[in-house]
Amino acid sequence: MRKLNRALVAAAFCAVATVQAADVKVDYVNQKKFTDIKPANEPRGSFEKRTLAGFDKIFADLAAKLPDGYVWKITVTDIDLAGDVNYMFTQSGQDIRVIKEIFAPRVNFSYQLLDKSQKVVLTEELKLRDMAFMSRTHLNRSQVLSYEREMLERWFKEKFEPAFVAATSTSSTAG
Repeated sequence: MRKLNRALVAAAFCAVATVQAADVKVDYVNQKKFTDIKPANEPRGSFEKRTLAGFDKIFADLAAKLPDGYVWKITVTDIDLAGDVNYMFTQSGQDIRVIKEIFAPRVNFSYQLLDKSQKVVLTEELKLRDMAFMSRTHLNRSQVLSYEREMLERWFKEKFEPAFVAATSTSSTAG
């Protein structure tokens, strides 16, 4: 009986989790001029494509925490990945990405969050930079774009979620 109850609770949780998912639209402006989206040891085009797909995934994961029917429009204007590509650190002269405190990740973007009626709930222009990215011990460094993901997830939790709650509670009491 306990197994059945646990299964029902798990199924209900999954159903609730799938109900919440905002639509996210990410646009990259002038990506060829981004500060640092350089590959270390692969063709530039495939690295850029893979990196931007990684950012798409990060934003989609964050949007999954927003209510169904909302639309989150994001315009990324610059990316500076953690680390710096340099060939001087190897004896072979191959490029490698060197991760040091002075090469902090940075993402510049603006966004609009629209509710179900397409009314703008939140809008902001941001220049996120994580100068303490090397001191985070709970970071999964094997994950793609781990430093950038951590920075965006922390911003979402600490700044975006409280602003979203405040904006939606104000609009629901006003209407």
